[in-house]
Amino acid sequence: MSRSTIISGQKPAKRKRKHAEGNRRRVFLSALRFAGVILAIATIVVLPGYIAGKIQSGFKSLVSSPVNRVEFLGAGGSLAEFDRESLQSKLSEAADAGASLADLARTAGSLAPLSKVEIIRAAPGKIVVGFERRTPALRIDRGNDPTVIRLVDSAGFIYGSCCVLPIQESESLLPLLTGLPAADQTGGNSKEEQALIREALGLNEGLSAKNIKTSAIRYQNHRGFFVIMEPGPIEVSIGRPPFDDKLSRLAEVLERVDRQKVSRIELDYHGKAFIKERKL
Repeated sequence: MSRSTIISGQKPAKRKRKHAEGNRRRVFLSALRFAGVILAIATIVVLPGYIAGKIQSGFKSLVSSPVNRVEFLGAGGSLAEFDRESLQSKLSEAADAGASLADLARTAGSLAPLSKVEIIRAAPGKIVVGFERRTPALRIDRGNDPTVIRLVDSAGFIYGSCCVLPIQESESLLPLLTGLPAADQTGGNSKEEQALIREALGLNEGLSAKNIKTSAIRYQNHRGFFVIMEPGPIEVSIGRPPFDDKLSRLAEVLERVDRQKVSRIELDYHGKAFIKERKL
């Protein structure tokens, strides 16, 4: 009879492999469970803070976003002469803070070269600003800061600054008014300064009507106004108003003389004109 032979160690080796595979599965499952626990803990700890941060950020955005939108509807010139976005921002902030329409109009007039400002609430959350831009007639150096040259409009209102923007090139050619009494302690116009500005505007208007170009108008106490004519330059002493007769005499003198030979003309004597020639 033949015998079947069992190779020693065959069955125990198979059992060892199965046992090793089972250990690997248990280790993998344990690691998976551990990672799940860590993820759950992280979610519990971090998620509420994340949600709270998002809620807070959204609330801040809601609060900081302007409620009132500002639009401009101008009939008197472009708003390119100053920072349009800055004006919109300030008016929007003021409106959100509860400022009245009259207060908004005053704010716009103080921030920008606007002579007439009308503000209406076109719709909830929408404000429309109608405006007319000021027309500059003179530059003015008030003497308190020689680096700051401001502008005077045709009504005598002092505003803005000249000439810091490329668009203000034409304004830089306006006559420069100097020598007026210092402004009051608040920086506003004194009554004397206001009166002299009106006289200077009348003088400049009369000169322009006679096509007499000037680069500067200077006021001197007890003597009145002097102008610097171009080309030349020729200094002309004119005095105080009325100016019509003096300017008519000036026009007659200019027709009779060679401007290149004249350095000074004095008209502040009744009915007379004195001419000083240049030294060659």
